[in-house]
Amino acid sequence: MPLPPALCRSPTAPRVLAEIESRVLWLASAIVHHANRVRPNPSGLKVGGHQASCASMVSIMTALWFRHLRPQDRVSMKPHASPVLHAVNYLLGELDESYLSTLRDFGGLQSYPSRSKDPDPVDYSTGSVGIGATAPIWGALARRYVREKIGAGATGRQYSLVGDAELDEGAVWEAILDPAVAELGELGELVWIIDLNRQSLDRVVPNIAAERLEGMFAAAGWQVIALKYGQLLEELFARPGGDALRARIDEMSNPEYQRLLRCTAEQLRERLPGDGPGGAAIARLIAEIDDPSLVAAIRNLGGHDLAALDAAYASIEDTRPTAIFAYTVKGYRLPVQGHPQNHSSLLTTDQMRELAGELGTDPDHPWQGLETDSAAGRLCAATAAKLRRAAEIPQPPPTLPVDIGRTPAGTRDHPGRPRPGSARSHPASAGGGRSGGHRQPGCEFVDEPRRLGE
Repeated sequence: MPLPPALCRSPTAPRVLAEIESRVLWLASAIVHHANRVRPNPSGLKVGGHQASCASMVSIMTALWFRHLRPQDRVSMKPHASPVLHAVNYLLGELDESYLSTLRDFGGLQSYPSRSKDPDPVDYSTGSVGIGATAPIWGALARRYVREKIGAGATGRQYSLVGDAELDEGAVWEAILDPAVAELGELGELVWIIDLNRQSLDRVVPNIAAERLEGMFAAAGWQVIALKYGQLLEELFARPGGDALRARIDEMSNPEYQRLLRCTAEQLRERLPGDGPGGAAIARLIAEIDDPSLVAAIRNLGGHDLAALDAAYASIEDTRPTAIFAYTVKGYRLPVQGHPQNHSSLLTTDQMRELAGELGTDPDHPWQGLETDSAAGRLCAATAAKLRRAAEIPQPPPTLPVDIGRTPAGTRDHPGRPRPGSARSHPASAGGGRSGGHRQPGCEFVDEPRRLGE
């Protein structure tokens, strides 16, 4: 369901949030840039990292972390956006500056989020497409088990940040269509945020059929929120000729829209009206807009509008799973935005310097945080304090059962099966948290959780 325009225009995205958004974009881009163009690289081959994939997630994650995430909530990351997570954790004081230059270096930041190898908080290890989308389902199930069997634990949300190409995975639809998953969302535990940038590895997807995907989620009992346009476009749609402009963009093919993202204002005035019956009305409408506003408007999708994102998160229901389709531009605010082959592209040193000027940072000191006495710095500190709060953690942790009632007879002596007490010491567990774990000896099939009882 589209959000009401009045709600999208509510003043819930202050300028300070936009300042944090810009710094997150810079840090994520600089993490990848340093690994490939600054750190010594004798082979000359690309080390890794995806600046364009990060850029399409920055607004989504800024609004979530700095406005709506709670200590009991967990987030499964879109794998290629891991530098955005590291940038956010750095601003929250959860990652030391020395790690920002170590992406894909030995002992450094991992290419995909890893609970066991990354030095900063990671709720779910992701990488293989489809796994990150569905893993929080098991986290929610684990929390329900702890609450029902032990009488402790949190009831927070499980967020999955999903790339639109990830919806091609069969495991994703098996999960969506499972009736138990719809029941699991009865407490609002499951929220998927789909980064709908309409691009995959090496092309613009010509017929992604977003409306059909939304209908499939809705048919499975999910709340569906379509976050398609931002405030600038919504305001244009409300003017004379706006209905024709909306219809033109709605009916436009993905490749044609992506080409418009790389157009100058003069080119937009020529191409945007099109050849349809509403072309004259569109031409009159955009003639009233100055060049910078026109260029900004054509890129003003809902997934990059902080106020619209804020309203979408606030409208999540607590009675069923929710899917938010956030329309975005791959490479948003970067020189490569919307380019069909930007997936693995890297900005040049000159482009990074230009980006630093646009985002208000110093390319010669790339790891600058936000001034602690600034409004943005204070919001980061307040967010960090909120997320670190040890809410609803039982003291002392409850004792887990040795056997959960599903261990077959003879397991102890069966070759190759784990024995009581043989679980590996590992920080990962479904529904784990942000602080240290507690180990129970003699517990079969149970990994060491980071924070027991959530």
